[in-house]
Amino acid sequence: MLGRIANWLPKPRLLEREILNLIIEKYSKELDECMAFLQHFLNLHKNSNYSFLDLKKRLVNCEDRFEDHRATLFLTLYQYVAGAYGAYLNERHKYDFADMINAATQAVREIPECAHSYRYILVDEVQDLSPNRQNLIRAILDKNPGCRLFAVGDDWQSIYRFTGSDPSLISNFARVFGRCTRKSYIETTHRFGKTTAKVSSKFMRKNPLQTNKKVHSVAKNDTPIKIILSSQSGDDSVALERIISSLICEYGERCLQEKKLQIISRYNHDVSRIQSEAFVKLPNSDGTFRVIWHDWLEFEYCSMHKSKGITRDIVIVLNMNSTPFGMPATRENDPLIDAFLAPEEKHPFAEERRLFYVAITRAREQTFLVAERRRPSPFLFEIDPELDDLYRKLCPKCQCGELIRKNTPRGAFETCSNWKYGCNYVAKVKY
Repeated sequence: MLGRIANWLPKPRLLEREILNLIIEKYSKELDECMAFLQHFLNLHKNSNYSFLDLKKRLVNCEDRFEDHRATLFLTLYQYVAGAYGAYLNERHKYDFADMINAATQAVREIPECAHSYRYILVDEVQDLSPNRQNLIRAILDKNPGCRLFAVGDDWQSIYRFTGSDPSLISNFARVFGRCTRKSYIETTHRFGKTTAKVSSKFMRKNPLQTNKKVHSVAKNDTPIKIILSSQSGDDSVALERIISSLICEYGERCLQEKKLQIISRYNHDVSRIQSEAFVKLPNSDGTFRVIWHDWLEFEYCSMHKSKGITRDIVIVLNMNSTPFGMPATRENDPLIDAFLAPEEKHPFAEERRLFYVAITRAREQTFLVAERRRPSPFLFEIDPELDDLYRKLCPKCQCGELIRKNTPRGAFETCSNWKYGCNYVAKVKY
């Protein structure tokens, strides 16, 4: 990342280069993170169509003086980087993907020769459209009043808010595209069996703002969802070994080896939770991994976002824990990034719920959800209510921590396991 961006920044003089090399050597990790953040910010900015002045108004107008000062400093750096990047592209007559979308939109609106006649426009995954892609479609429709727009999308799988997409695009479709619309539901699936269809649909319909549809399966085999609770903390290897042993007993080694096996988790770095030497983790160039068990059984490994669209025979979901980087993930976006994103939804963890839905609907045959016994995800209690009676009560304040009983000289109290992450719930136990 650092090397790619450094290629199009102005070349420093000799002394400056020596100082820069020393900084890069000492702070390489921090600089890589900064460059990754700048790239993400740059992509969102170009997809949003905000001018730099609009951007400054959105970022430097908050009541928090620290955030204002931080945003001002960042924009000074960003303006320099964005200018250098634009100059780099212009000198080489190149476009990035956002430029191609924006230039095409401008051409359709302003150049008569580019306003081709279209009778139909077909859009797939419409829930993932960023603002500039919406603008391109609207520009074509404006030039072709009789054109029909056919779009396929699923707001249950809208999981790319961090790239600028907005799940309300489907519910506000007619207003966004300025057309009279008719909606048809695709409620039949061949991908997974009846159990997964029933459990996942019930889970998604708890958010009243999602489309109220009833998915039913016509698959020949059922697809059960099994919860595996582990006593290990920070290591899902033992649970994986248990799952593999049960699969060998069920299918046999030869048959299991022929299956398509997938391990997924909320973040790519969760692969570090596989700590046993029985597993070899081989990274791929796209951020995914190959995980090989005892040199003969191979799994694909990727994040939940990356798993969207794939189907495998057996899927294992790791780190289904009630932690900031578990499920639901409670880490907040940087305020600088939030300026570009669709407003937060009213239903708690709305996008994390959709991401979990994606995770549990990838398998043809069966899905395993792995969690630590002492802090399973609240989502697991929703799909299997019996867990609630067996293991714990959810914190009524944050809805994701576990209530822990503590006996003190002043009596017994219940506190939230997420106290270290900011939840200050405390209640006296009534006997």
